[in-house]
Amino acid sequence: MTTTERAIPTDRFEYAALSDRMGHLLVLRFAMGAIVVAWAALRPETVGIQFGALLAASIGYLAVSAVLETLRRRADRFGFALLTGLLLFDGLFLAFAMYGTGGTQSPIRFLVYLDLVAVSLLASYRTGLKIALWHSLLLFVVLYAQAARLVPPIEVLPGSAIEFDRMPVLNVTSFWLFAIATSAFSALNERELRQRRADLQSMVEVGGRLDDASDPLEQSRLVLAGLVERFEFKRGIVVGATDGKMIALATHATGDVPTTAADPDWIVNRAWDRHEVLPVKRLDPDLDPFLSAALPGARNVIVAPMIADGRPVGAIVVESAKRRRLPGVERRVASMVARFASMAALNLRNAVLLRHVQDLAERDSLTGAANRRMFQLSLERVLETSPMKPRRDQVTAVLFIDLDDFKVVNDTLGHAAGDELLVAVTGRITSLVRSTDLVARLGGDEFAILTEDEPDLARSRAMAERLIVELRAPYLIADRPVVVTSSIGIASARDAVDGATDLVRNADVAMYMAKANGKSGFAVFDPGMHVALRERNELSVELKRAIELDQFRLVYQPIVDLAKGGYVGVEALIRWQHPTLGLIAPGRFIQIAEETGAIVSIGHWVLRETCAQAGRWLREGLAPASMFFGVNVSAREVQHPGFVDGVRDTLRETGLAPGNLIIEITETALLQATPATIATLAELRSLGVRTVIDDFGTGYFSLSHLRQFPIDILKIAGEFVQDADADPKSPALARAIIAMGRSMNMATVAEGIETQQQAASMTALGCTYGQGFYFSHPLSPDAVVAAFAAQRITDQSPVPARPRRAAARVSRPSPAA
Repeated sequence: MTTTERAIPTDRFEYAALSDRMGHLLVLRFAMGAIVVAWAALRPETVGIQFGALLAASIGYLAVSAVLETLRRRADRFGFALLTGLLLFDGLFLAFAMYGTGGTQSPIRFLVYLDLVAVSLLASYRTGLKIALWHSLLLFVVLYAQAARLVPPIEVLPGSAIEFDRMPVLNVTSFWLFAIATSAFSALNERELRQRRADLQSMVEVGGRLDDASDPLEQSRLVLAGLVERFEFKRGIVVGATDGKMIALATHATGDVPTTAADPDWIVNRAWDRHEVLPVKRLDPDLDPFLSAALPGARNVIVAPMIADGRPVGAIVVESAKRRRLPGVERRVASMVARFASMAALNLRNAVLLRHVQDLAERDSLTGAANRRMFQLSLERVLETSPMKPRRDQVTAVLFIDLDDFKVVNDTLGHAAGDELLVAVTGRITSLVRSTDLVARLGGDEFAILTEDEPDLARSRAMAERLIVELRAPYLIADRPVVVTSSIGIASARDAVDGATDLVRNADVAMYMAKANGKSGFAVFDPGMHVALRERNELSVELKRAIELDQFRLVYQPIVDLAKGGYVGVEALIRWQHPTLGLIAPGRFIQIAEETGAIVSIGHWVLRETCAQAGRWLREGLAPASMFFGVNVSAREVQHPGFVDGVRDTLRETGLAPGNLIIEITETALLQATPATIATLAELRSLGVRTVIDDFGTGYFSLSHLRQFPIDILKIAGEFVQDADADPKSPALARAIIAMGRSMNMATVAEGIETQQQAASMTALGCTYGQGFYFSHPLSPDAVVAAFAAQRITDQSPVPARPRRAAARVSRPSPAA
């Protein structure tokens, strides 16, 4: 009932209800007037007054009723008073009609009963009782008036008159019994209608709240709260169905409710199977352990299944607060609980579907992480709320992660393996961040992390370092270990001028700078990076024509025999002679070449130029016949169709013997190798070309994995050589690599030797070859020829010098050379 309704008195409210149906009583009045006139005309002997007087009174009654009804409909202000007057006027006319047609013995007395029933049904039982009292009062007034000779007595039977002491008490008693029975049934009907109206109103209110709730848990709480508020249930619980299990979604005044999914109780399964509400006197702990634990000692329980699309989605279980069951009331309550359950089932189904649609719209379908749209919206929301809650010690930061050389995984292992790797990487990233951080897959092999950090980004830096190390650990994909590195860019909201888009772009720029610095690292955004990135893009465009314009140059870094001293080979290293920027080191353009695909053509040029140069030196006697020449190739080159044929054709055209050529490939590239890659390496060996694993020790290569590859030489990563003084583990790792190579009849090369102590250490460990600035910087072709000539002079000297120092003294040119 609304506030306005509560402000209206009960009687007035009931008359107002009758007023809405007054048109029906007007028809009844005309019917009663017509019946009185017709009876008087057909049976004049029963009429105790003049027919003309009775006809005039009836016509006047109908005229006055019609006028008052018309006024009532037009006058809202006095409608209540007019309605009351009409009901009283009805009683006066009926009393006059009964008096004129025989008093209490009048056959017209049934019209009084008819008027009583009509008022009771159209208004309320209380109004009917008031009308009955009014009719009884009028009847007594007429009887007293006859007894006092105020009006002429009416003869009931011919020749006899009514006397006051013979008042028909039986007729009055029967009239009141009829009135009371009519009012009682009307009261029950009215009570039922009022309850139904309240039930429906409660459903409408709960349904309105459900429209504003999209979370299944919130919807369950609203439904249960609505039931408890309407029917005053003692306790209740809403359970949801998922994968053949049930789990509590909402509770009211329950005991210890299991928080994990459990097998459905027997009574719940029965309700689901029968698709109907089940009243239960008490729960059986053996058959219904879940509900018995939630509702210990429950009695008079109602179990309503929630069914949507023919499948169970949950159940509502409530306990009545009444100890004695009232079958009629319980049937109504059970019916309403069933309706609430149906409404909850549909909303719960829609909420789950909506959540699924939202997940599709905001979640990456492959990894389950947030997608680009959700990440962008979350970032915008965080940045919008940040000015409202400024904190000097907190700043929003974004880490942009890109997997290095992920395309190689797709090209070698297939897209299915690539997808599996992306899922594994997502799981590893998620396990390394806080629960408040948002992890998203932006597309392809790009990920992003939204986090809160201090202004110095110390936590983001530490997170990036941890991610680089952990993401580099091997993944088991398709029963084979796969290693992938990552490059990370970090940017904070303080450097973002245009909001979320600018912040993501800055982190992306920082990530590209991390790649440009050698991959497998991170960089923090600096505004100057935009200029560097623009220059990098310009280099990318110019790089595509560098071969055509003959802008590449080769330099050679000698490789020394640590035991005997002297050069045994050289490694060809590329340089870019840029027309305006001068000589550019490979660190600035090799990554660009790999990203653009130009690495294949550049690698082919390096191989051909090295073989041609080596062939000339050997034919002219400028280099020892046993000298080997190393060429670095990328994983993409090895996987390129026709790579072995290209090597074979190059050797034939340049006249270089296969034994003088060494192909160097990094360990991380071999970890992504396929059987086809292994076959390629086997073909190179059968051709007579030796293969070197470069940067060995950085790619988690195992001994069993190493045995699968036809490898001839292991080149120890420089970090295990140069960190020997600072990290006591480095010599142990280097010793392990050398021992591994010796056990498999593989030579070893220690690269990055920069001091005499490092050279002595590697020699003591039994390393075969050494390479680094301690022996020689990279040399131009002419300097290499001069170094070879100096070595021949040294070897022919009658007083030989100490091998390592002689080699170092003869071959170490100044950095300018």
